[in-house]
Amino acid sequence: MLERNQFPLRPVVPGFAVAWVVLISGASVALSLLFACVTPFVALAAVSAVILPRRMAVTAVLLAWFANQMVGYLVLGYPQTWDSYAWGLAIGVAALASLAAALGVLRLTAGLTVTMAGAFIAGFVAYEGVLFAATAVLPSGEGAFSAPVVADVLLINSLAAIGLICLHAGAAAARALVAGQPEPALS
Repeated sequence: MLERNQFPLRPVVPGFAVAWVVLISGASVALSLLFACVTPFVALAAVSAVILPRRMAVTAVLLAWFANQMVGYLVLGYPQTWDSYAWGLAIGVAALASLAAALGVLRLTAGLTVTMAGAFIAGFVAYEGVLFAATAVLPSGEGAFSAPVVADVLLINSLAAIGLICLHAGAAAARALVAGQPEPALS
C-alpha cells in the first residue's frame, strides 16, 4: 500500500511540487472560465492537502483563489460592488476552511484512497458550511443552497478531483519514467 508520505509529488521532488502549485493555479484560471461561480475549490484544496506539503498547499489554494478573482473581475465582468467583493472574500475563507478540514483528515491513519475521500468530504462540508454561514450577513439568492445547486457543486468538485488525481498519476508515471524507477501502485 502506498503511504501518504510516499505519494510521488511529496517534497522529495521539489520541482514537481512547485510545478503542481503552478498547475493548480492554472487549473483555477481554466476552471474559473469554464464554471465561473463554481470553481472547484474543494477539489483543489483536497488534492493539494494530500499531495503537497502544508505550506505549498496553502500557497496553491491562495493562488487559485486569487487567480479566480482576477478572472472574475477582469475577464468575466463580476460586478464591482461591496457585496461582490465580500462574497469573493467569503469564497477565499471557504477555500481555506476546505483546505484546513482536508489537512485535518490527514492526521487519521488510513490508506491513500480513504484519506483522499475523507479529505474531499471534510473539505466539501467545510466549504459549503462557511458559504452558508456567510448568507447570514451577505445577500444571497433564495436557491443558492437548494439541493440541486449543492448537488451541482458536489458533482463539479468530484469531477475536478478525479481529473486532478489523474493528472497527478500521469505526473507520477512521467517521474517514474524519467527516474527509471517503477511507478508506485495507488491504493
